[in-house]
Amino acid sequence: MTVIKSSILCSQGVMTRDDTIDIAGTAFPVWPEGQQISAFDEERTVLRTRFEDAASYHPALTAKVLALAEKAEAAGQRSRSLGGTKIYAMHEWDSPEADLVEARAAAFFRRAMGAPEAYIDIGWTNLYRRGEYVLPHSHIRALAGVVYMLESGDRDPADEDAGLFTIVDPRYGPCCEVERGRMTNPVRLDLQPGTMIIFPGQLVHCVNPYGGERPRITLSWNINREPLPGSMLDSARSQQRP
Repeated sequence: MTVIKSSILCSQGVMTRDDTIDIAGTAFPVWPEGQQISAFDEERTVLRTRFEDAASYHPALTAKVLALAEKAEAAGQRSRSLGGTKIYAMHEWDSPEADLVEARAAAFFRRAMGAPEAYIDIGWTNLYRRGEYVLPHSHIRALAGVVYMLESGDRDPADEDAGLFTIVDPRYGPCCEVERGRMTNPVRLDLQPGTMIIFPGQLVHCVNPYGGERPRITLSWNINREPLPGSMLDSARSQQRP
C-alpha cells in the first residue's frame, strides 16, 4: 500500500486570481480577500476553508440541486450505499452559484498545491436522505479530492456520528492512535455549510449513514495538476461510483 506522504497538501505557493462571478447583479470573488486555509492535522494532509458569504448563494444553489435531483432519480442515479442521489456536470447546470463553487474548488486546489492550474477530472453532487451513506473508498484519477458542504441537514440526537465525513485510512496518522499503521479510530469531520476541504485522492474515507429529515447535500471534485486522457464521467454515470 502506498504511504500517504506528510504535507502532500500545503498552503504554500498562493496564486493570485482576480476573477469574480456575477450572481443576481452581485460580483462574488472566486477567492475572497483574506480567505484563510487551515489544517485538520499536524501533517497538513487535510485542509479546510470556509466561505463567509455562503448564505448569500446557498438558497438558490440548493433549489437548483433539488430540482435536478428529481431528474437524476428518474434516470436511476440514486443508490442508498453510494451517497444517495448523484448529479454530474455542474458546469452544464446554467447556474452561476454552481459555477462560483466549482471555481472556488479549483482556486483552493491551486493554493493548496501551489499549482498554476487546476484540471477538474469530474465533479458531482451527492444528495443524501435518511439512511443513505457512502462506503469506504478513495478517489481514482485524482491527485486531490475536494468536498464542499452545501447543506448539512439535521443532526441525529440518537447518533452524533450520523452523516459525518469520516477518514478510515491506516496510512493516516490520526486514525492510528493505538498502533502505527493500524486503523483504530475513525476521524470524523463535522463540516458546516460553506466549508470546503481538500485531501489526497488516495485517502480512504466514507460518509456515515445519514439520519436527518432535511436533505444533506455536498459537492465534490477530482482535481489534478494536468488534464488526464479519456473521461471518467460516462463510467461514473453508469456505475454510480462515489
